[in-house]
Amino acid sequence: MKIKNQILSFIAIVAVALTTFSCTSDSPKEVTPLKSIIDIAKADPANFSILVDALKKTGLDGTLGNAGSYTVFAPTNAAFTAAGFTSASINALVAPADNVAIANLKLVLQNHVIGLGTKANDLVAGGYFKTFGFLKTSSTSTSGANLSVFVRMVGNDVILNGGIANGGAKVTTADAAIANNGIIHIIDAVLKLPTIVDQIKSNPNLSSLLAVVTSAPQASVLTTLNGATGSAAVTVYAPDNGAFTTATATGGYLVGKTDAQVINILRYHLESGNRAPSSTSSYSSSDLAITTLNTPNKFTILAGTVKIKDVVGTTNGTVKTFNIQGTNGVIQIVDKVLQPFL
Repeated sequence: MKIKNQILSFIAIVAVALTTFSCTSDSPKEVTPLKSIIDIAKADPANFSILVDALKKTGLDGTLGNAGSYTVFAPTNAAFTAAGFTSASINALVAPADNVAIANLKLVLQNHVIGLGTKANDLVAGGYFKTFGFLKTSSTSTSGANLSVFVRMVGNDVILNGGIANGGAKVTTADAAIANNGIIHIIDAVLKLPTIVDQIKSNPNLSSLLAVVTSAPQASVLTTLNGATGSAAVTVYAPDNGAFTTATATGGYLVGKTDAQVINILRYHLESGNRAPSSTSSYSSSDLAITTLNTPNKFTILAGTVKIKDVVGTTNGTVKTFNIQGTNGVIQIVDKVLQPFL
C-alpha cells in the first residue's frame, strides 16, 4: 500500500509540473514589432529630420515605409547641412516649378540606398554595390544603369567611395537600426554622385592608373574623362596596379615610352559610350571589336569570354571587375595594359 501511495504521489507531482510548464509555454509573450526605415528615422528628429523631409519631398518615404529589403546609408542633419541642404530649403521646393531640383534631390537620395538589407560585415566583404542612383542620359531620365558605391575598410573604419575627401563618407554607426524592411547605417556626409574619376580615386587598386592620368603630361586624358557626361559617356578599361607593375618592370611594355605614346596608350583604353554588359560571363556571342579613342586602333573582346585581345595580340587581358558605374561613364577593371600600334 505504501508503494502504491508513493507512485500516486509521484504521478501527481509530474502532473502539476506538466500543467505548470504548459501554462507557462502557452502564455502569450509581448513582442514589439520592428518599425520601418522611415518610421525609425522619424523617431529620431535630432539626427534625421532633414533626411525625413527630403524623403517626403521626393516621395521616397513611401518606398522606405513599405515592405522590402533595403540598406540605407543615412546622413545626419549635420551632414546634410554641411552639404548645403536644410529642411527649410527642401520644404521650399514646390512642383512643378521646382521639378528639376526635386528630381536631382531624389537622385542624390537614391544613391544612398541599395536594394538588399546588408549588415556592415557583409558590405565590407562585397566591395562594389549597386545603388538606386542611376546614370542620367538626359535631363529628364528617370532610370538608367545603376551607380556603384565602393565599400572598404580603412583601419577600423568603413569607408564609402573613398571618404569625404573624394565625395564619399565614413560609416559612423554601422548597423545602427534593424528595420522590418532593411538596415540603417549612419554616415558622416552626403554622398556625391560619383564620376568615373571619383570611382578611380576611391579604389586603391587603381592608384597607378590615377597617378598616370593625373600627371601633367597626360592632362589631355584627364580632360577627356572629366569632360564626359551622362549623354556622352566614356567606358574605361582600367588596368589595375598589377598590370602597371608588369608593364613598368624591366623589359615591360611601358618602359621607354614617350609622353605622347603614353597618351595614345591611355586613349586606347577608352571607348565612347557606356558599355555595361548585363552578363559578366561574356560581352557577346561573337567577337566584339571595340572602337577606342586612339583612332583607328581597336581591340577585341573574344566571343563568350571576358578576354581582351589587343592589336598586338601577344597575350589576352581579362576583365576582372565589371560595371563600376559613374555619372558620366563606366569602368571595367582589366589585368593588362593593352597595347595599340604606336
